[in-house]
Amino acid sequence: MRKLAIAAGLLAITLPAQANPTLEGVASGLYNLEKTHAFLTWTVKHNGISGYTVNFTDFEADLVFDAGAPENSQLAVSINPAALNTNYPNAEKKVEWENELATDARFMNAGEFPAITFNSTSVEKTSDFEGKVTGDLTFLGVTKPVTLDVSYGGVANPPWFGQRDVIGFTASTTIARSDFGQTALAGVISDEVEIEFSGEFLQAAE
Repeated sequence: MRKLAIAAGLLAITLPAQANPTLEGVASGLYNLEKTHAFLTWTVKHNGISGYTVNFTDFEADLVFDAGAPENSQLAVSINPAALNTNYPNAEKKVEWENELATDARFMNAGEFPAITFNSTSVEKTSDFEGKVTGDLTFLGVTKPVTLDVSYGGVANPPWFGQRDVIGFTASTTIARSDFGQTALAGVISDEVEIEFSGEFLQAAE
């Protein structure tokens, strides 16, 4: 127990309990999504009475970050629409349902459209640590402009990344799935889809 207490104390010294939002000293340049700490979900209204949430489990993002002028930053995201995780309680049926959701032409249609992409076109800084990122979202072969509400969470320098900067963000937006040609189960599933992201970006190695 004493060894565990000492280890916990050392970890507390090494890592802050919470990174305060700051851009001071943050490196500008290329950052890649740190996949072990990145979460992306979409939520629709089901039967008009509850939210049904699904996780994407395979996605990548590259961020060219300008710490001095965040509005000059650029973001590119690619999502594998076949990589989904639902909360279906039966393990066997869960696999069947996720496969149907990923491959059926009524839903993700991943066989014909193997990637969902987002490429930023502009960034607006609305406060010290918040902004709006507008870009082109391509889903089911249709490209539409979408604006994300983005919050900057701060910077950390974990020793296991060689003291490289790790910066955190949350982002959210709402789209209409019918804008991209997806209208299946209208009335049962809402047209509005809430998309939420929370994750970290790791400074690219030199």
